Amino acid sequence: MILRGKMMFDKSRLNSEDTLCPLSYQTFQHYFSKFFTANSVVQISITSFGTKMSITVDVYSDLSCPWCYVGKRRLDKAIQQYTEAGITVHWHPYIIDKNTAEMGEDYMAYNTRRWGGDGWTRSLRRAGQQDGLGFKNWKTWPNSLHGHRLIHLAGMQKGPEGQGKAKDLLLRMIYEDGKNVSDTGTLIEAAKELGLEGAEDYLKSSSDVDLVLSQDSFAKSQLRISGVPYFVISSDNRDKKTISLSGAQGTEQFLAAFSHMTK
Repeated sequence: MILRGKMMFDKSRLNSEDTLCPLSYQTFQHYFSKFFTANSVVQISITSFGTKMSITVDVYSDLSCPWCYVGKRRLDKAIQQYTEAGITVHWHPYIIDKNTAEMGEDYMAYNTRRWGGDGWTRSLRRAGQQDGLGFKNWKTWPNSLHGHRLIHLAGMQKGPEGQGKAKDLLLRMIYEDGKNVSDTGTLIEAAKELGLEGAEDYLKSSSDVDLVLSQDSFAKSQLRISGVPYFVISSDNRDKKTISLSGAQGTEQFLAAFSHMTK
């Protein structure tokens, strides 16, 4: 963005201590001194180039994906640390297992059915703990369809930031609070906490079920995403190609990608 405006300056009062705009005093003096006479007051136009570059992160993930929980935390840490650009995150639905029971499944029963047990989660939990995630009360493997609808509703009402808050809340409910987000009542509770309007009627209807399913299908068939979390990082710098990262990348990898997009 370029900001333009008329400003009045008195050369007799101008010195290197004055903050006129992101241009340095020396640069200002070099380009504009020819417009001044001693002790004159003149009107000039100043253009500010101080606006940060914009980075967009499109994330494809599933609530029924504990590594997506870890990946989000690491992404959030990277965004907090990176100050060279404004970063906007958009969350897109992905459903790993459409055969999950409509009301979700017991944690151990699901793990046994799919993998013969939950031994594989030991490394997951260790990794999560390093990022402040406890997995303290993980009771259910949810059916994520309606949770994705709630995240979509949050985005419609409160934008990308609302999406992110909804994602955080639902992940916390699943992995820390022992709640079942397959249940409409639990989602209505989450919607109230998020301050969403009309959420109860929305969740009890079939609104946007087809939308979520079509976006899931698009990610798999058109974007060829076969595993999540999956991150697509782009910027308003047309000379930079998008960067795609698959899996719960470390915070350092996100920071490196952000740096690449802005250099």
